Amino acid sequence: MLDNTFFKLTHDRKLTVGYFGGSITEGAGASDASKTSWRARVTDWFRTNYPDADVTEIQAAIGGTGSDLGMYRCDIDLLAEEPDLVFIEFAVNDSWMAYDAILLQTESIYRKIRKHNPYTDIVCIITTTQTITSGLEKGGEFTARSAHSVIAHRYGAPIVDVGNLLHFEVLKTGGDFLKFTTDTVHPNDQGYAIYTNCITSFLKQWADGADDTYASHTMPSPVCGKVYENACMTECTAADSYTADGFTFVGKSLCGRYPSYIEASVPGSTFSFTFTGENCGFYWMLAKDSGDALVSVDGGEELSLRSWDHYCKSFNRAGPAFFAKGLPYGVHNVTVRPADTKADESEGTVLRIGALLIS
Repeated sequence: MLDNTFFKLTHDRKLTVGYFGGSITEGAGASDASKTSWRARVTDWFRTNYPDADVTEIQAAIGGTGSDLGMYRCDIDLLAEEPDLVFIEFAVNDSWMAYDAILLQTESIYRKIRKHNPYTDIVCIITTTQTITSGLEKGGEFTARSAHSVIAHRYGAPIVDVGNLLHFEVLKTGGDFLKFTTDTVHPNDQGYAIYTNCITSFLKQWADGADDTYASHTMPSPVCGKVYENACMTECTAADSYTADGFTFVGKSLCGRYPSYIEASVPGSTFSFTFTGENCGFYWMLAKDSGDALVSVDGGEELSLRSWDHYCKSFNRAGPAFFAKGLPYGVHNVTVRPADTKADESEGTVLRIGALLIS
């Protein structure tokens, strides 16, 4: 299953492991994400079982985000660090999306990884929540799990359904999700231990059965009729035909997720650019003082986007917002300006945009 991974560990004595997902991979709910999350514990498993190998961890998970943002940030956040093995976990955050969209976004990520390095192994991790398991118990479908599984099978990536095991433990101990999670979504240390044990038990099996070979993975024909292998994040000031009036460049981190951003709060400010593709969005900051953006594409009617939600009352974070989807492929003109409207509980009308998401 992971022949290349174990070859690297035993022959090259080094391995770079990438963790690509949402808050459950980031470690939300753990007493110490760097020690008790499933991500940290799996890294420790490699280091403990292969003490002579140099094991490097890439923490490329962002809470509250799914494969829709993942396919755009894959190159910068994950592939730039040259992973040998990638764990992908977006099933929970993808659960509200349409099946076809999940399929396309996930396949785009897999193809990006394998195009960058055909020797990279991939593992598909399926997590869960109380809401998801309740739906399954009533005969519903876990659409994201189905879509992720289709792509994993197509690209020869093993699937580890840690969520199914957690659900079993919940049922076995009385049915209370809060015994193993902090909020029915994010595991506590006990829940993360269940996730870890499930993953490492498979790792032991794969290690025992690994062939002593290092070979490239074959790139299959795509499941989707169209994939976005060239989906990318572009710094605002590097966009084609970039002009700004009232937007200023800020050389500070966008919530630790992007190195810089542009910002404005005065309604008369404008930011204009062109992009070549079919889809476009913002990678921006959702903050306690964020306002609304008015976006016009190709001179069309302005679309209002809100860069604030109720989570902003507790913390600021980076996230995506899409304003152009499914356009005819080609060059498109975009104009952005702050609106004079905002959420009632927002403290301001500031827009902070780190990058453009283009495919």
